[in-house]
Amino acid sequence: MSAMNILIIDTQPLMRTAIENLVYECMPNAQAYQANNATFGIQLLRNHDIDYVILDVDLENSDGFEFIRRARAHGYAGKVLFISSSKHPMYSMTAYKLGANGYISKVESSVVIKEAILSVARGYSVFKHKANTFRKNVALSNRETVVFNYLIKGYTNKRISELLSLSSKTISTYKSRILDKYNVNSIVELMQMREHLGDEQAPISAAS
Repeated sequence: MSAMNILIIDTQPLMRTAIENLVYECMPNAQAYQANNATFGIQLLRNHDIDYVILDVDLENSDGFEFIRRARAHGYAGKVLFISSSKHPMYSMTAYKLGANGYISKVESSVVIKEAILSVARGYSVFKHKANTFRKNVALSNRETVVFNYLIKGYTNKRISELLSLSSKTISTYKSRILDKYNVNSIVELMQMREHLGDEQAPISAAS
């Protein structure tokens, strides 16, 4: 395997270092770069020939899904592996639809995480869900999925509009579409539904 430039994005310094150590254990010739937020991550992506991005969904003042959506839109064609705090199938499915190569939870053992890192580097996909379950789920666009993720965290329309550089009116439109697709009247109902989400109900991200 040829040497790879790998970008690790995570808000936790300890987690970034742990992932970097796992990278070097399975790919001694790799060059790893670290970023603690999406803004710095984008700078590193622009300034270095990055082959592989490893990141969390929850980033400081940002969102890993939105980061990848923007990176892909600006021409990044490398590999992507999410190592996330959440093991909910919703996130794995969203990562899949955004074109990521894998999604794994941080609760997995270091052996499993290292195997996932190496598998994606070798060209394999690492997802625990089955692709044929997508047809059964609520389909959200890529942008709706990102807005959904912020809404269930309790972010206001204004804050989401600032994070995504969109108008509050546009965010309100996305919010209305999401509520309509789930057939609920409020974010409170949506969050209550999320508590009981399973594979059959988890949202997926379709083409924008």
